[in-house]
Amino acid sequence: MVRISQFNDKVRELKKSFNSLTKHSYLERYIEVPAIDEDKVRFLYAMLSEHASKKEAKAYTLAAVLAQAALDVHEAISLHKLQTDSVRKNRQLTVLAGDYYSSLYYYLLAEEKQIPMIRIFSHSIQEINEHKMNIYEVDELTYTDAKRNVEKAESILLQNIANHYNQNYWKEIFNDFFFLKRLVFERNEFIKGKNLPIMETLFQEARHPDSVLALSEQKIEDLKDKLLNTSQRLQKYEGFIIEHIDQLINTTDYDEYVAEKG
Repeated sequence: MVRISQFNDKVRELKKSFNSLTKHSYLERYIEVPAIDEDKVRFLYAMLSEHASKKEAKAYTLAAVLAQAALDVHEAISLHKLQTDSVRKNRQLTVLAGDYYSSLYYYLLAEEKQIPMIRIFSHSIQEINEHKMNIYEVDELTYTDAKRNVEKAESILLQNIANHYNQNYWKEIFNDFFFLKRLVFERNEFIKGKNLPIMETLFQEARHPDSVLALSEQKIEDLKDKLLNTSQRLQKYEGFIIEHIDQLINTTDYDEYVAEKG
């Protein structure tokens, strides 16, 4: 039975490779290096380790981390009116940093002559941007609409890689786990007083402000049950997936909130 701890060294190795590739002293003076989602590293590498060579598994996972960094940096670009030269410079460098990360993932895959994978990455990034626009540009999103778009925005690259290897169960896991992760994050932000897109749609479904949090908890439990059922299909990775779910669900925000309401 595979456990999370078996991938700790691989996560450290890939983070070291990412930092080595992206290190740029001038950019680092102005731009914060994006955080790496270690869950995505472990999930993607776990799937690839069964269906690709070690060299390919590392290259594709590292390329995915770089692509995500590019997306995160571009999303952080301020749209406010430019007031000073320093703000203008920061925005320009942020754009350049995102483009730089994009060029690195492309270079990495091109160097390995992985043309099919380059197509998967390019198409996935286009899809991610389209679904992100749907989340923020549609005035009246339903929970179903938000769920569909967030699922794609959060993990379509991983899903498309899984699809390339005909790994339907891993595709389901990627889809559901990273939506669950986003929902838990928004639940926690809601407790702190911040209302984000998914929780906003739950106001429509709950019909009463006091029921929104309880409804989000029910959605979380439903997703958890679905993931646990799918994980059984992956046999030796069942414990690995359960550990991730437990780490994600067992956050203190909700327990503290309930205790306060006591």
